[in-house]
Amino acid sequence: HPHPASPTPRPPTASVAGRTWIIRTAENKSDMAVATQQALHDNQASKTVASFSLSTVQVQLLRNSVCAGAAAAVATGMFNPLDTLRVRWQLAPVVASAQGPAGSSLVQYARGIVAQEGFIAGLWRPGATATMLSMGTSSGVRMGCYPYLRDWVTGAGMKTPAIMFGTGLVAGGIGYWLSCPFFQAKTKLQTATLLAAQENQAAGLTAQLHEMWRSGGLTTLWRGASPLVVRGALFSAGQTLGYDGTKTALSQRRQLMNDGPALHVLGSVVAAFCATVFSAPADFLLTRYQAAPQVGVSYSGPVDCLAQVLKTESPLSFYRGWLPYFARIIPVFLTFHPLFEQFRVLTGLGYLK
Repeated sequence: HPHPASPTPRPPTASVAGRTWIIRTAENKSDMAVATQQALHDNQASKTVASFSLSTVQVQLLRNSVCAGAAAAVATGMFNPLDTLRVRWQLAPVVASAQGPAGSSLVQYARGIVAQEGFIAGLWRPGATATMLSMGTSSGVRMGCYPYLRDWVTGAGMKTPAIMFGTGLVAGGIGYWLSCPFFQAKTKLQTATLLAAQENQAAGLTAQLHEMWRSGGLTTLWRGASPLVVRGALFSAGQTLGYDGTKTALSQRRQLMNDGPALHVLGSVVAAFCATVFSAPADFLLTRYQAAPQVGVSYSGPVDCLAQVLKTESPLSFYRGWLPYFARIIPVFLTFHPLFEQFRVLTGLGYLK
């Protein structure tokens, strides 16, 4: 018998075509799912990078604040005798026992203190710990935040003297407000050396803070906060304008000096002069107002203190103590700024730009 003819292949049925379409659709959906997962992973990665960048800025700000606070504590602790002399000289006119010989100069006044009380007891020890804490706190906040606040305000533009002054003003006001209890304790401890009945005065920082808290709570701890904030804001604005302005003009724009110790010293001198000029009147008013209860003078507020000084003395009285104030700031700044810059280098931040 002849072999039967091979069956003719039949075209694919509808069911086969349907299965093929289903398989291809599944493959497409699988590819889309993979693509979606990859997109989600990339988005999460970008969020992680953004979060890491924000954390890096926060860590840098914290490092900068620690560098500034440590440098300020060291510098002010070293030169506390000059600050004590300034406070005593400003208060001498209202404390009869502390006025010294008629017509005595500042140098004669200082010699009298050393001869009668000793250098350590009369000038260095009073308020030393409170000075280091107050300036460490205020400088840690204001100089720690200043470059980041300045760059945020500047944006992509160029930093100007007005921006340096304004951001220093804001940062300084915040920093000094936070340090007000320590600053007031410092002034009281230094004022106590003027009074004959020193045994009735709180003997140390902890005792002085406790005494202020017991006598009036937060109101007493922040007594004189408004003139302190004004004084601190003006002081900080002069400091940032003088120091950052000098570095910007001589190193960053004209390349007349390299950013190094020599420029840091020069910038410190300019900063000390600017800070003193801007803040001396407010500093005088602050000292008079905070020390008033101890020396038996009554003021209803900082404005009344201002009015009484103008009435009983003269406008030039607000610059009484300018020389010891400036003489105190110069060595502190000559120590603080170079030390602050070196601390920044040691912590990987580099010189202040």
